[in-house]
Amino acid sequence: MIYKATVPAIPIPDTDLFSFLLESNEFNQSKDLNSPLNIDGESGKSLSWNYIRQQSSLLATGWKQNVGLSKGDTVAIFAPNQIDHAILYLSLLGAQCTISPGNPAYTEAEFEHQITNCRASALVTVAGLLPVLLNITDKIGLPRSKIFLFGDKQVEGCRPYHSIKGTTEVSAPIQGSRGDDVAFICYSSGTTGLAKGVMLTHGNFIAQILQSVRVDPENEGDADDVILGFLPFYHIYGLTSLVFNAYYKVTPVIIMARYDLELLCQLVEKYKVTLASIVPPVAVHLAKAPIVTKYNLSSIRLIGCGAAPLSREHIEALAKRIPAKLVQGYGMTETTSGVISQGVEGGVAGSIGILSPNMECKIINTEGKEVGDDQEGEFLFRGPSIMKGYYNNDKANAETFTTDGWMRTGDVGKYDSKSGEFFILDRIKELIKFKGFQVAPAELEAILTGLDIVADCCVVGLYDESQATEIPRAYVVVQPNVEANEKTAKLINDYVTKNVTNYKKLRGGVKFVSAIPKSPSGKILRREVKEWLKEEQKQIAIRARL
Repeated sequence: MIYKATVPAIPIPDTDLFSFLLESNEFNQSKDLNSPLNIDGESGKSLSWNYIRQQSSLLATGWKQNVGLSKGDTVAIFAPNQIDHAILYLSLLGAQCTISPGNPAYTEAEFEHQITNCRASALVTVAGLLPVLLNITDKIGLPRSKIFLFGDKQVEGCRPYHSIKGTTEVSAPIQGSRGDDVAFICYSSGTTGLAKGVMLTHGNFIAQILQSVRVDPENEGDADDVILGFLPFYHIYGLTSLVFNAYYKVTPVIIMARYDLELLCQLVEKYKVTLASIVPPVAVHLAKAPIVTKYNLSSIRLIGCGAAPLSREHIEALAKRIPAKLVQGYGMTETTSGVISQGVEGGVAGSIGILSPNMECKIINTEGKEVGDDQEGEFLFRGPSIMKGYYNNDKANAETFTTDGWMRTGDVGKYDSKSGEFFILDRIKELIKFKGFQVAPAELEAILTGLDIVADCCVVGLYDESQATEIPRAYVVVQPNVEANEKTAKLINDYVTKNVTNYKKLRGGVKFVSAIPKSPSGKILRREVKEWLKEEQKQIAIRARL
């Protein structure tokens, strides 16, 4: 059984994303294009729609004429949210380059993997990351003339990217560009431990923008809407909702370089924010943190929550603090963000909503057979926002795509015939999702086994109700001559912390066991380890009731 979108299909133009965003549409024809659009929350500095258009058009020419970039060259970008992020992204798209954004909190090894894997021809970052990144670029032979910075200062021979502007604006539509060209290579963790490059096309992003506008006619926005922008612009959720969708709809974004709860509350009150895109852990903070009550957040009319399901309890707790409408959805990097979402009126608690326009879904069981209503199975999708594939990774593509073009997600869910909505129930994949970030158990296990005192290990996700997120926990078998005590656990935890970025830390702790369950072929039986977790949590709940 194939599920099709119940909302009308929409035409997806075969053009480039730069031209699509700059051409006339129903939003930019009715709004003041010289009013503040991208606003730095703390300083108040702002950029208008017209300014972003002009500067990105001049820079698009500059990347070609003054840097020597050409169609298909990839530019890696590592930086916290900047007020001019949209200018940089649009300019590179206008220059027909491919963009590969990444987490500025990466370790040196993670930076190097992405830079080399995507074959970056140039790099844009912030001055604070140069000590680490120059180690890599010097080693691989990427010259300082191809390394650029946000800001106005030249540092270590690296120029501000604004300095390479051309004297004429690039003409749109861009000649020789098509919707099937790769616009972004975003990195998504895989169960192998090494992040895979997800190739997203211009057409993927255009489809996602149009789908998000049309999925619910009532959700097209108010003239006075203001969006809160703390989600990272390198992550697919922030990239689509806060950079491209906001520019298309000419909706002001209050930009935060980092997530800070009190600053978030201050900015909502100061700028009368009406729209907030959040993830479940932020929902918990807003619902429970005492500091939230100090501020007036009543301007928020709509909250969009993604990355993981939000439980009924968390929804109700949040509603007591912020009586705004809450909508949830489902998407992943490989689907260019959301492909299922609730309408502006919400849906059944725990659901993820209905299919976006032009999308198809089918659900298969463990034998690969299609199942119908109210039956659980793995979600597969087909449609215009599905990735082109994993970059230079035939093995992963063969495992992910079926011969007739369906993309496997590894997520288990069902279609509920009573509500007419989809529900996510579990994941086939071994990935742990910490606050929207993907953590590959195999990567942490490889690090752990690099420690001499560790004989064997298994990492799984422990659901932390207080944060509404999974946290990584390690089950460890130590060598015969090592004591399994708190000192050893701390040594192991500290070792992992030194070797991973912040969101991959073993926040669930280290538990010592005598053996890791494995199949006859030697594969970790992760489901058995998860049963240990379930039993432990069951016992904790029993003790709490006594």
